[in-house]
Amino acid sequence: MARTVRRSAKPAQSRIKVHNVPSRGRSTRVLRDGVILHQLSDLETRLEAELEWGPDVTVIRSQVDLQLERTEAIAEKLGIRHPRLPVGGRPAIMSTDFYFEMEVDGQTSRQARAVKPSAAFALKNGCTPSALKQMVSKLEIERRYWEDEGVEWRIVTDRNLDRVRAANIRLLLSGQALDPDQGEAFWSQALEWTAKALAKGSDWPISHLAKKSEADGKLPEKDFVACIRHLCSLRLLAFDMSQPFTPDLRASDFEFGGEA
Repeated sequence: MARTVRRSAKPAQSRIKVHNVPSRGRSTRVLRDGVILHQLSDLETRLEAELEWGPDVTVIRSQVDLQLERTEAIAEKLGIRHPRLPVGGRPAIMSTDFYFEMEVDGQTSRQARAVKPSAAFALKNGCTPSALKQMVSKLEIERRYWEDEGVEWRIVTDRNLDRVRAANIRLLLSGQALDPDQGEAFWSQALEWTAKALAKGSDWPISHLAKKSEADGKLPEKDFVACIRHLCSLRLLAFDMSQPFTPDLRASDFEFGGEA
């Protein structure tokens, strides 16, 4: 079953704002009546993080079923065997890992992605020539399907998806970054204070600045770090996303107004 996320393209942020502070983050699981229908793989979760981070992405759908009649017709036209169910041998319904839409210069760009580990394309680790040929055939059916739809389709592998960057994105987008019980006025003041502390360009790690903030009675240590995360999620702060977000990062590692 496909999961669809619709949202507005994110406008550029010009100043600190705290509106509609979320109370929870998104799950990578698709639920129906309390039953997990699909659990995203590690690579799929990484791509989903990148899509959710993209400011121009407005629609995200995962595990999108393809119309069986059309995929069968494509397979017949190509002269290749259509995927079949292991039990019973009936034609299997194919799916695409991700379909998403972006708003670029006022135009909607439709995209589809198949997610595969790079090792899947190598004749090793038990991958036989026939299995590789079968996988490539399935991907070609998928590519032709989306080509007929006027959708740009690509293959994404672990070489395109950095694990650390994805973990940073999930952390920054976490709904638990700011406690909504504190109220908007508290967080507005806290964000202003944190921004000023970082803007001084100190080479101290943020763990030291957070402890000093609490010792000075300005802001609790955990809230100082939460504010940094929130400023990053608003694109008001940027840092090298290939490095883990940890309290060991220094104030000088962050840039204001950057896009990570």
